[in-house]
Amino acid sequence: MHLIDRYIIKKYLGTFGFILLLLTGIAIVIDITEKIDDFLDSGLSAWQIISQYYIHFIPWIVMMLAPIFVFISVIFFTSKLTGDSEIIAMLASRISFYRLMLPYFLTAVFLTGLFYMTNHYWLPDSNKKFYEFSDQYISSSSEKANDNIHFQYKKDTLVYAKSWDDKEWIAYNFSLEVFDGRQMKYKITANRALWDSVQNDWKVENYVERTFYNDGTFKVEDEKDKHFDWGFAPSDFAVQINVKESMTTPELEKFMMELKEKGADNIQFYESEKYKRTAVPFSTIILTIIAFAMTTKKRRNGMGIYIVAGLALSGIYVMTQQFSTVFSTFGNLSPAWGAWIPNIFFSIIALILVWRAPK
Repeated sequence: MHLIDRYIIKKYLGTFGFILLLLTGIAIVIDITEKIDDFLDSGLSAWQIISQYYIHFIPWIVMMLAPIFVFISVIFFTSKLTGDSEIIAMLASRISFYRLMLPYFLTAVFLTGLFYMTNHYWLPDSNKKFYEFSDQYISSSSEKANDNIHFQYKKDTLVYAKSWDDKEWIAYNFSLEVFDGRQMKYKITANRALWDSVQNDWKVENYVERTFYNDGTFKVEDEKDKHFDWGFAPSDFAVQINVKESMTTPELEKFMMELKEKGADNIQFYESEKYKRTAVPFSTIILTIIAFAMTTKKRRNGMGIYIVAGLALSGIYVMTQQFSTVFSTFGNLSPAWGAWIPNIFFSIIALILVWRAPK
């Protein structure tokens, strides 16, 4: 490896480490400020909070913003090299622009591989403990869907509850419908459906049960309460929105397969997470190339203009990522396209900048 390659790689990783420590430290201070009351009420010691919460909070916040940290790092140290005329000296020594980009590219590939493994396998295990601590000690930390819950259990059974009490395991304004193709065969409605943990079944109160026959007739049963064993459990109602972040990719794929077997219609919510785990690390390469191409030309305004432009592009990237995720989760956009659209858009920008930069 050339001496210049080692020099640039050292600068790259060193600056990335510095930016990582600086911005992570700021994030921790902000988080402590927001949650200080919860920590005091928990009765835990400072060491317990650090070892049980912040040891898992740090990888969570780092991986959320890792490509942005990389982008800012490359802009920061490359613009400094340009300002000190080091880039000019390298190019003057007959090193081509594209050859000079090689150590940037190799370092970005290394970080992409590291982020890829972290997102798919290591971070979810840490997130499990992070969310467990948050659920137990931090108020309003776990986002759950508790109103207007509906899910498809098996291919022919639809379940609905206007609201769900996760502490008492009670579904209010409950209904269950069974279909044969498009024809409804059975329906039960109840004021409440309570999970009986002793008998492992559901107790419904003030229910109306209807059974429909092929000849158009139906039977109605109206009772005060009765026990039913339908096969689903409270966990089917109390689905945490962040549960997808707590499963490794093999676990996530298995979970999605189970949902498909049940006929669930919210698979794209989890597919979006799966594709994003690959797309976000890959953006490290794209953002590195953009940052390099932007900062190799010396300007009178110095490093400030690069930092402002870098922050602006970072904001645009995050906004594009959020919009595409929303459209792929709740709209008609494919989860794969939703995860990769930001990378495609910024790849075009990277190609244009790399084409124009040597000129």
